[in-house]
Amino acid sequence: MLPYIMTAFENASPLEWDSDETSVTLKPLYDHERGTGNRQLTHWHVKLCAKTGTVLTLFIPPAENIYGGKRVNAFVPRIASVYSADGKTWTPFIFERDTDGSLAARITMPADEVFIARAVPYTTAHLSSLVSRIQSDKRVSIQSIGQSVEGRDIPMITLRGGTKSILVRGRAHPWESGGSHFIDGIIEEALRSPDVLASATVHILPMAGIDGVVRGTTRFNGNGLDLNRGFGKEHRFADGAPENLALMRWIEERARANELPVFAMDLHDDDYGNIHVGETGKDAAFDARMKTLDALMRKYTYYTEGLATGISNGTFGAGLKAMFGFDAVIYELNTNWLPAVNAVPLDTTWREFGARFAAMLPELMREAYR
Repeated sequence: MLPYIMTAFENASPLEWDSDETSVTLKPLYDHERGTGNRQLTHWHVKLCAKTGTVLTLFIPPAENIYGGKRVNAFVPRIASVYSADGKTWTPFIFERDTDGSLAARITMPADEVFIARAVPYTTAHLSSLVSRIQSDKRVSIQSIGQSVEGRDIPMITLRGGTKSILVRGRAHPWESGGSHFIDGIIEEALRSPDVLASATVHILPMAGIDGVVRGTTRFNGNGLDLNRGFGKEHRFADGAPENLALMRWIEERARANELPVFAMDLHDDDYGNIHVGETGKDAAFDARMKTLDALMRKYTYYTEGLATGISNGTFGAGLKAMFGFDAVIYELNTNWLPAVNAVPLDTTWREFGARFAAMLPELMREAYR
């Protein structure tokens, strides 16, 4: 019997595929941005069906993403991926890029049905499980701040503590599941360690691009818009990005109550792992706080890659700083390889990373935001 691909589950990839006795070719579909020509192909998540013990070669054809009108190879030379027989315990493997730009990897089927994913998935079922675990804690409040394009609630989780506060957002781009596991780690450590919440209240928007998470798309919301673009005083989120409009209204409420965060971080996944801090050299106090952030992240967490600077084109970080005056950055988690642990990062790695970030917060508040 030929190998078969199943996609009838949440977060599964929209794709085409072919197979023979020894190989499977996966053809994930591009996610397109409305009105720009930009497109991205980064997500794959399928269930592969073949007899236990079968050795299969997996192929992904060459692909070009388009960013700002520029075509770039969709794949770096080595792309980490993961597989699981039960959807709970994941094993990494590597796709190697060939000279024509295609990817190939070989796996031995550990069961008759195996999940294959670009990164360890985190779905709305995982988010519901998180909520059920923490909602009875008196320090926790959970509210819907709005609805997505497709009418799904957008939850904001608040861990109440100190008078200062921070904001963390995840899954602006649906494929980037590392940030969701990272957020789980933040919450677990914050509720476990009294020092964390004594230093700050933590607001978490865990799944901004919730429609794309359900549908298994890569980057854009249900209207084809990038939820990490368009931030600034002239934003037009009412024209197609209700997820970002809900966040803006929530922040504006904090501003009216004189309760704005002192720091915000948008979690993403990529192949490089930098913290993007926007323009430097204009505000010495901001530059000093970013150096403190860099130093403390190196001290407490698995972060090693460094700060990336420069104009950020209306992203969450530069946009919120310009609009409201508080520090905001974008942290790209390296999906392919985490040098600090010398391994492909899995869900357990990201949760530990998030816990270490939370443990850092008391010193960050003392050193940078006292």
